[in-house]
Amino acid sequence: MVINEDTWKLVTTDSINQLLRVKKDIDLEGFETLVVVKYNFHVADDIMFPDPACLAFFTAFEKNHLEKLEEESFLKLCAVDIKEGVMKFYIYCKNYEQTIDQLIEFLKTNSLYECEFEVSIEDKGARLKNLI
Repeated sequence: MVINEDTWKLVTTDSINQLLRVKKDIDLEGFETLVVVKYNFHVADDIMFPDPACLAFFTAFEKNHLEKLEEESFLKLCAVDIKEGVMKFYIYCKNYEQTIDQLIEFLKTNSLYECEFEVSIEDKGARLKNLI
């Protein structure tokens, strides 16, 4: 995954098997509900990171879909966490039902990557603060 150093920062964690990146400047005003997109990937090595095809699909998800929706002020992608077989996208939004519908539009393009959604209504950044 390509990381724009101006926008994202890598967060130091206590696990060698974790890559956590968080947006540097996060303004959640009006975006109070958290939607976490979770993908459980097959761990094929000791490092426990996704295979290149999986990374390519989710990089396209982020770059081609999430960034466009963020530019339209539809949602805010705030963090991406890859750890021990699970990839999570932390997305804040105004309307979680519409957001999930928009996310499914892209995710259904490849049936190999079935995702789960977790919703925290009126989270207001609490889970993100606990993450970092």
